[in-house]
Amino acid sequence: MKDLKKNLIEYCQEKNIENQVSWFCFNPSSNETELYRENEIYLAASTIKVAVCMAWVDLIEKGIVTADTKLQFLERHYEESDEKALYHSYQFGDWVPLRECMELAIIYSDNPSNHMMREYYAQFGNQTFREWFAKFSKEPVSQEFYTTNQTTAAIMLEVMKELYSHEDKYAEIIEYMKCAAKGRYIQANHFAFEVAQKYGEYEQFEHTIAILYREQPLLVGIYTELAHENAKEVIRDLSKIMAENA
Repeated sequence: MKDLKKNLIEYCQEKNIENQVSWFCFNPSSNETELYRENEIYLAASTIKVAVCMAWVDLIEKGIVTADTKLQFLERHYEESDEKALYHSYQFGDWVPLRECMELAIIYSDNPSNHMMREYYAQFGNQTFREWFAKFSKEPVSQEFYTTNQTTAAIMLEVMKELYSHEDKYAEIIEYMKCAAKGRYIQANHFAFEVAQKYGEYEQFEHTIAILYREQPLLVGIYTELAHENAKEVIRDLSKIMAENA
C-alpha cells in the first residue's frame, strides 16, 4: 500500500474534496489498512442495512429465530423505495418472512424491510439494534449514536471485517451484495473480479462498502458528503485506485 494514500489524496486534492470524503481500505492477506478521516461522523444511509442483516443472522445462529420467522408490516414502516419495494407485494398488517426482508434490504435497498428489522430486533435480541451495533466502535459513542443512523468509516471497517472473517455464516448477505446496484458505484469499474457491495444514499450523503474479490481480496468503504452526481464518480474512481494500489 506504499503509494495508495498518496494517490488517493492527490485525487481528492484535484477534485477539491479532501474535507468531504472518508475511507477505509483493508487487505486481509497482509493485514494492511489505509484510513482517511475515519472518525468523521456520517449518516450511514443504506450501508447500515448490511449490519442490520448481520444482527439478524446472529440471532438465527443462536436459534432464537429462523430465516422463516415472520415480521409484521405496519403503516409506520412505510417509506418510498424502488420498484421492488416490499409494499408492492404486501399490505399493512401482512407478515413477511425474515429472509425476504433481508434480500429486499440488501439487493434493492428496500426501506420498509429495513425499518421492520431494526424495530423488531429488540423483541428477539434483548437489546436495540443500535446497542448491538455499538460494539463495532472502538471509540466511546454519544447518546445520539443510539437514536440516529450515524456511523463512521472506522466503525464500518469493523463491520466489514466481521462480515468477511465469518463469510460462511454471512454467505447469504454477501451473495445479496454481489447482486446489489449492478453496474453502479464500485461495480461501474467493470473489474474482472467479483464485487460484493452495498450503497447508501440520503440527502447529501452517498457511500459504498464492498468486498473486492481480487486475488488478494480487499475490504473497502468510501463515505462522501457530495452532490450526488459527483459522488458516484468519486466512489468509482477511489475504489479503482484502491484496487490497483493496495
